[in-house]
Amino acid sequence: MSRVQRTRVEQGVGSRKSAQMRRTQGASRLSSSVPSRRMPPVLSRSGIGINSVALDNRPVPRRRVDVPLSSPGAEIRLPAVPAVSNKWRLLSGLISVSLLLGLILLTNNELFQVHGIQVQGLERFTERDISQAINITGSSIFFINPERIKNDLQLTYPGLSEVDVQVTWPASVSISLKERSPVLAWNWDGHVRWVDENGVAFEPHDEGIDVVQVRSIILPPTIDDRFIDPRIVRTVAALDDYLPEQVDMIYTAEHGLGWHDARGWVVYFGFNDDNAEQKMNVYQSMVEYLEGKRIKPSIINIEFLDSPYFRMES
Repeated sequence: MSRVQRTRVEQGVGSRKSAQMRRTQGASRLSSSVPSRRMPPVLSRSGIGINSVALDNRPVPRRRVDVPLSSPGAEIRLPAVPAVSNKWRLLSGLISVSLLLGLILLTNNELFQVHGIQVQGLERFTERDISQAINITGSSIFFINPERIKNDLQLTYPGLSEVDVQVTWPASVSISLKERSPVLAWNWDGHVRWVDENGVAFEPHDEGIDVVQVRSIILPPTIDDRFIDPRIVRTVAALDDYLPEQVDMIYTAEHGLGWHDARGWVVYFGFNDDNAEQKMNVYQSMVEYLEGKRIKPSIINIEFLDSPYFRMES
């Protein structure tokens, strides 16, 4: 190659390098003058940040059921049913229904139905009285509440002082009770209540029992929510030892207990049994004195030992 040719080749190479350098410098100036673009946000498809409540509230997808008919290409579409996504829910539902059906079968099974009761401690009451009060015959043993039976009996028959109820499988109910013993019968305005030694009143349940009769136009004095103050009950018991049979007592708010003497006067004893024997001795002495004087009183009052008196008919 001649010198002239080498010189032209070198000049061409140089001119190409110079053009490449100019393009590089121009690109750098352009990139520095044009502002950089912000990259768009990248959306994540993972579960982070997704509203799970909204997803849970989405309607359950329904499964379409198509039933082919006998004709070729013909089918019928049944109403869509929801697709069960959780098999455990279906299983728990079946178990719940099975337990419910089993409970219904047990409660209606004759083996667990009460056909009668056993009662111990009866004196004046009968098994029929007790059975009618609680009304559990034919009931399932699963629904028997011993405490409720006890309350029902004591509310229906206040004459029962103690009640104990025992329930045993498969369907046995036994009741042990204790009846109150009447010591007097309080009769006011045609209403009669038996009263035990503690002053508790209850309905008469056997008219054949012979108890002391107390007649009054008013109700007796009460204490501690009892029908009668127990002191009155003790006074009646003390007087009953001195009075002849078939003599009814009386009660007034002014003079307390007393009785109608068969000889034609009224005796007032007071409100308590303090010094009962001494009061009766004083009474006998006053009667002897009055009979000796041929005095017939209308009232003899021995309520107070230090000031007994008698009163003539006015």
